[in-house]
Amino acid sequence: MKNTGLKNEVNVGRILVSGSLALKPKTDTGVYIFENKDKDGGVISGKLTKPKYNEDELLRAIDTTIIELIPQEPPPVEDTVPRRIYNPVTQSVIDLTAQVVVLNKTVLDLRAKVQDVEIVSESLKVQLDLKDLNLAASQNQTGQLTTKISSTITELQNSIQKGTSEAIQRVSLFARNQSLEQELSALRIAASAKEQSIAAGAVSSGQLASILFDKGDPSKETTAYMMAANYGAGYGSTSSAGKFAASGEPYTRTYRTYFEVIASSGLTGKKEISVDIKFTGAVNQSIWDFGFALPVKIKAGDTKRFEMKTASSYLKGLKGQHGGGIFSHSKASEYAFTFSIIISDGTKTENKDFTFKLWNHG
Repeated sequence: MKNTGLKNEVNVGRILVSGSLALKPKTDTGVYIFENKDKDGGVISGKLTKPKYNEDELLRAIDTTIIELIPQEPPPVEDTVPRRIYNPVTQSVIDLTAQVVVLNKTVLDLRAKVQDVEIVSESLKVQLDLKDLNLAASQNQTGQLTTKISSTITELQNSIQKGTSEAIQRVSLFARNQSLEQELSALRIAASAKEQSIAAGAVSSGQLASILFDKGDPSKETTAYMMAANYGAGYGSTSSAGKFAASGEPYTRTYRTYFEVIASSGLTGKKEISVDIKFTGAVNQSIWDFGFALPVKIKAGDTKRFEMKTASSYLKGLKGQHGGGIFSHSKASEYAFTFSIIISDGTKTENKDFTFKLWNHG
């Protein structure tokens, strides 16, 4: 861009030398005409005049204070709270005062109850101290009686020992006969109970116990397996989910729901037997949850029932219904096994084996 007007140093130098004569004059109509390509364009001349002011009046006007233009401060007023704030706060104070009254009354009631409890506590402490005194007196009397009884027992034992020594010589044969008669009576009772259980369909393990199944002795079944059952609700099952049920023919009659182990009443020694159950074949653990741990103790003459209705966690983890497709049904998993009922009295062991076939539809 070209330097024109006062940006042109040559033009400025000319103005400094010649003044307004160096500028373009006005046209006849009194108008300045400028052109973009003219380096001297854009500069005009004028006359500077200094205005005259009355300095006294000017100073007086500047120093005058105009009250109307000074902002007015609001007059001081007392501290107040708007009613829209005051009313809710006042009501809150009234409500809280009422609550304080209620709470003070509650505190008084609770203090009265605490005093009642303290009185009862003191009374109980007195009663407890009295019982402690009575207990100490009773223990003292018991100690005296124990000492006296011990002395009496010692004298009685000496007398019995002496009398026994004298009586053994006179009645040894009679005592021996009585003992033999008692043993014979016990054996007769045990034999009678065993005969009754066997007559009811029980299976004898030998001398220690009898095993009684519902529906009788499974060893008398003519099927390939003594017992059988369906489990689960798969295709073709006679059972429902999580349940056992009788299988189809020819195993319908072989289904059993429980068995009982009857300890012989003629047991000697500890007068109890230990019963355990072992599984061999397709399963190695119990498929039933008997509700108690094995082995289990049974006292002489007592009966223990083993329910065969609840599936064990082991059975629930076995393979069940499988296979099947668009044109075929799924089928159950078959498990053939033997469970042995093992009975022991600590000196001898007896066992009975039973075969079982399970169709798992679960």
